[in-house]
Amino acid sequence: MTAVSAGPLAGTARTRPEGWLPHPLTTDHAIAEQQARVLLARHHHWAPEPLRCVAARYRTAAFALGDPARQLLKRHADEAAYLGEMLAYQLLADEHVLPELHSFCDSSRTLVVEYLEDGADLAETSAFEDLIRAVATVHTASARWRPVIAEAVSGWRVRIAATSQAPDWIGDPPEWHRLMHLVADAHGPDHVPLGHLDLKPDHVRRRPDGRLALIDAETLRPDLTGLPDLITLAYIASGDASFPSPRWVRRTYLRHVNGLGAQWTDRTLASALTAFASATGLRSLHGAQE
Repeated sequence: MTAVSAGPLAGTARTRPEGWLPHPLTTDHAIAEQQARVLLARHHHWAPEPLRCVAARYRTAAFALGDPARQLLKRHADEAAYLGEMLAYQLLADEHVLPELHSFCDSSRTLVVEYLEDGADLAETSAFEDLIRAVATVHTASARWRPVIAEAVSGWRVRIAATSQAPDWIGDPPEWHRLMHLVADAHGPDHVPLGHLDLKPDHVRRRPDGRLALIDAETLRPDLTGLPDLITLAYIASGDASFPSPRWVRRTYLRHVNGLGAQWTDRTLASALTAFASATGLRSLHGAQE
């Protein structure tokens, strides 16, 4: 277990599995493309060509498919990250906040999704509000799940977390349980506390019809609540004077998340933020609680 040293969630604990990433991917674009062509022919042979590497990192690689690009091949070195992204696509299939998933292959840890090149200018208040609404949609998704999905993830319901032992990485179990009770009061006891999106300005894209979509959802978890995402939104806002203020972010989030069925008040949401920080060791709320 290590601590996040920088970024919006600095100070919180981060766990890594044993034998972390024993087989990293190549960072050479030419080699990555050669390997991707083999995987494409073997597991996604119907996908458009040509193939062009747009990112080659030791954990993930991404390849634009088609000219102009219409789809994206994504390859994971980390099985947990691949499974996390697939979980996100399954849990958010009806919410229209992720790119469209075309195909996937568990054995190669690859998936083909809609290619979205156009970013969203978060300096525009309307775009930042669209992002907040998309995040609130993720956080309330469990209220709209079909029964088969709700049953499959029933072990993560917040009422179970509120009465179970806190995770080993939590530094203040009483504060963690206070957080779980606040979340249960706001969303209901059968809520699954979905959150921890990999929110960055570059991960916010526009579809051709103007709708917003979030890319790179492999960090999504059904046990952390949506509070890390609200904190990250405040962090993004605090880092650029052209963005709306962190205070505006919290109030706008409150309006949208309640419009989607939650029952937060400004006071209980601020209390949940401070409880999350106390429980996890978070160094700063970046103005989200003000």
